[in-house]
Amino acid sequence: MIKIDDAGSGSFVGGTCIGVYRLETNEYYFDIIPVDLYQNDNFKKKLYLDEVVNIAAAAFQHLEVSPGEAIEVCRGYMFDKLKLWLDKNDFTWQQGQITGKAQEVVEKSFELYTMRLGLPEQYIKYTKYPFHFHKLLRWVFADFDNRIRICKVGWKCWQKIKDIKPEEFIEKANRSNLYCLKCGGKIRKGSKVRVLKYCSNREHLVFLHYKCKNSTCNVLA
Repeated sequence: MIKIDDAGSGSFVGGTCIGVYRLETNEYYFDIIPVDLYQNDNFKKKLYLDEVVNIAAAAFQHLEVSPGEAIEVCRGYMFDKLKLWLDKNDFTWQQGQITGKAQEVVEKSFELYTMRLGLPEQYIKYTKYPFHFHKLLRWVFADFDNRIRICKVGWKCWQKIKDIKPEEFIEKANRSNLYCLKCGGKIRKGSKVRVLKYCSNREHLVFLHYKCKNSTCNVLA
């Protein structure tokens, strides 16, 4: 059976991973929908749905999927155009919830991809719901000019708050479990730190090493 799943469609950072997995042989093919398809007019036109079809077509060719092979497609809007493509090409498919090994490998592929983009491994491992929008915003604001380029800025939730300018102030770190969200390094307790403060769904604080400066903030004297 062929199982088709996605990972990262709900992550503000990065594109989306589309994975195609053959249950009997553990064969696997994946690719990433480029993040630029979630930006500006591309997002409005929903071009990312066309890219799902392109990735699946390449996967089917690579895995030599036959029309008679059973296919399970994850529920959700991401595969709306793919389902039409499957029907057009006489594939037999059903819709369901992808679990087990297929789900695991697709999610792992997306995690490794975001780490290549710069998201710290310890953040992914130790943060509850690491790809939640408001949690990822903290990482984005820590190096805004560079990181906003790899985000799904077409989203309505971003458009509502895109004009936020964090305030910056300097203080001493009073905890031993802080990490700099710009460089990823540990912050020594008692050291001087830069703190970015902004409000989205609530007030958020972002801690940076004193030398790791973010140039997009309103600096408080």
